[in-house]
Amino acid sequence: MQRFRNLLLIILIASGYAHCFAQDKADTTGPAKTIMVFTCTSTSSDSIVLKSQISVRHDDWNTNLMNALVKFSVSDKDSFKTMGQVKTGNDGVAVLKVPAKKMYSRNASGMISFTAEYAGEAKYEASEGEFSLKPGKLSVSFYEEDSVRFVKVTALQFEADGKEDPLGSQAVLVYVPRMLSLLKIAEIALDSLGEGTAEFPKDIIGDSVGNLAVIAQIEENDIYGNIKAEANINWGLPKHLISPERPSRELWTPVAPLWMIITLIIMLAGVWGHYVYTFVQLFMIKKESLPKKAK
Repeated sequence: MQRFRNLLLIILIASGYAHCFAQDKADTTGPAKTIMVFTCTSTSSDSIVLKSQISVRHDDWNTNLMNALVKFSVSDKDSFKTMGQVKTGNDGVAVLKVPAKKMYSRNASGMISFTAEYAGEAKYEASEGEFSLKPGKLSVSFYEEDSVRFVKVTALQFEADGKEDPLGSQAVLVYVPRMLSLLKIAEIALDSLGEGTAEFPKDIIGDSVGNLAVIAQIEENDIYGNIKAEANINWGLPKHLISPERPSRELWTPVAPLWMIITLIIMLAGVWGHYVYTFVQLFMIKKESLPKKAK
């Protein structure tokens, strides 16, 4: 039994050295591959947010790349003009906000092309991304009619000459932020005037006084890219007014669902169980390796 445990320990140590050797060998083959995700979002403050996220590709996972210098540029006829350079943070994200109404060079469809470039380093490959859009703007408002509450969205698009025209015939998604995600509450189809309404739900939980943040978005559109607007309203249910018979264990409530708690307990029990088993085996190996006293 003792020989078997010692052999098992030797195999584990040898496999660890082999993994480290393979990793070191892989690291010396050349710079690691980087992946860039580049998006542009028009906001309600008449600006365009350029966002670049850079990650490093490993065998089975990606990690965010910190302190990577990203150069943002905009198309200027036959070339690109640098707008600014920003380093990525802990989350691998670099953000630059530029004005939406500036007279940028546009293509035949009235779209502006932005680029994000990472030049690379000795350890990491270069990467770049391009995003084209026609800038626009969303605004969110609220009103009541016959005791029914409505959310209204108005959309505009900015033309090359600076003129603002209605942005119609598009779908706008309306969300309410929750703890871990966005809760979709409506999908609005804009008319030819760039306007649309939807009934506001009555059972959305807000803060202690019922305040809610409402987000309206046009997402990944072929022409307008991403457009986002946000507004606040006190139409939510105050937390202290939630009656006991209402569902209290949901993803958007203060108390987590039972399945989530049980899953977490099982995962933690498995992790600590492995730790305890490992320490017990090490103790037994050490105990059996000691010389036994003669009777």
